[in-house]
Amino acid sequence: MRAQESQAGRLRVRTGAERLDEAEPGETGARSAELRAALDGIRSIRRFTNPGPDPAARPAEWERLRLLHTVSLLLEAEGMPASAASEDGEPVRTGYRAAEGDRVGRVSVRWVGPRGSGARYQEQEQLRRCQEALRDWGFEALEIRGPGGRRYLEVEAV
Repeated sequence: MRAQESQAGRLRVRTGAERLDEAEPGETGARSAELRAALDGIRSIRRFTNPGPDPAARPAEWERLRLLHTVSLLLEAEGMPASAASEDGEPVRTGYRAAEGDRVGRVSVRWVGPRGSGARYQEQEQLRRCQEALRDWGFEALEIRGPGGRRYLEVEAV
């Protein structure tokens, strides 16, 4: 198993900021199985820790404490491609890039790509897909317009 996929038996999620050689696309059957197992784990954690009639509909405290990890995992598992970065941090592949937000308990999700890739023209539609996937898992994902009119999502567990 490659280092980017497992760290001492633990699934390493893709935030979209990994270097290209560390972030090969996860189209393998093994990676898909790991992602399914991780989603099953999230559902189980929610069932055991969330009180109420529909415990699986809300993020658990475990997810809140690992928000960047959880958001990145959910995006990849829902079929969104992660970006990748060059050594200087510039995008070399079009996809989502998740990072810690400006405030505690928030994650930002951007749609990025290499210069000339057209990522800017795809961002509204692709961020809407990310937003829907995250909302289906009980996260609040608000679309924000940042510098230069670029859109991004601000994600939090509600």
